[in-house]
Amino acid sequence: MNPSEKSPFLFVYRLIIFLILILLVFYGIYSLDNRTKLEISVKTVEKKEDRIVSPFTHTLGFIRWNSAFVNRIPLMERYRPFFYELHYSIPNYATKLNLTVDGLVSISFPYKMVSETMTIILKERPEINGILFFHFDAWINPFKFHDMNFENIWFLDGPLPPFRCVTTTAGWDWWAWTNGLHNIAKKATEMVAKNYSNRYVTDSNVFCGGWSDIYYIPRRFFKAFIELADIFHRADSFHEVATPTIMNIIDLTYRLTPHHSVITRLGDCWGSCCASGAQPVDIKYKRCGHRMDLNNQEVTKTFLELLNSQLVFMNKTILNKPT
Repeated sequence: MNPSEKSPFLFVYRLIIFLILILLVFYGIYSLDNRTKLEISVKTVEKKEDRIVSPFTHTLGFIRWNSAFVNRIPLMERYRPFFYELHYSIPNYATKLNLTVDGLVSISFPYKMVSETMTIILKERPEINGILFFHFDAWINPFKFHDMNFENIWFLDGPLPPFRCVTTTAGWDWWAWTNGLHNIAKKATEMVAKNYSNRYVTDSNVFCGGWSDIYYIPRRFFKAFIELADIFHRADSFHEVATPTIMNIIDLTYRLTPHHSVITRLGDCWGSCCASGAQPVDIKYKRCGHRMDLNNQEVTKTFLELLNSQLVFMNKTILNKPT
């Protein structure tokens, strides 16, 4: 075969080899690109994790003193990591109310200071979703409230005084009724009906009593509480009558049906308005109660151990498996 006859065959052979090389190059590039994409996708999978936080992360803790035992402030500071902010209501402790302090002297109207603090929150603190009111000698076990509905009011359902709304004092022997405090609440309710006839559901014959040393109010009811507290305060209504009556008016107004109350009753707190002598075992196992004898070293030690044991878990991270 002469050279002229070999040329076409050689050309075709070289062309085939060239095309094979081109295909191999493209295959290599394609494989590398896919491997790179796979590596990138693996590297960009986000770790899903839960961080342990207090149930009261967006709650202001409003702590009330009826007497100016300011030496208890360092003890109350142990609550600070569990709340968004703390407010101290102490007689003569401040000349003017602000987000964190007031100097209310009267023991009869703490609900008015609560309402004024709500006003500040509505204007300045959108991140605060509720207020938990409690006395300094009450105790709160923060993590035992993790399963609560924070869009509901919480109110104590204890023995003295019981949380009841009635139209007569018959069968209810309590000093507040003996002193006619129910009549003041009824007059305040009449003022609510007169001033806010289209806003609140009221019955001027109904008044309430209830243990008012611990309660929670969500932000969605702040405006209502502010308006109602102003009227009851102007009527000089005592807090263990005014506060539950205000709560009842809010409930009547906002509940969807008579069987869907916006109030969650706290029936498992230890004690009552006037109980004393809570033991270390009560503080350890009851999520709330009133009252502690903070002069009792064993009681104080148990209270501190309770908060410290929960503080250990704050901001810990729980890693979840990617889905």
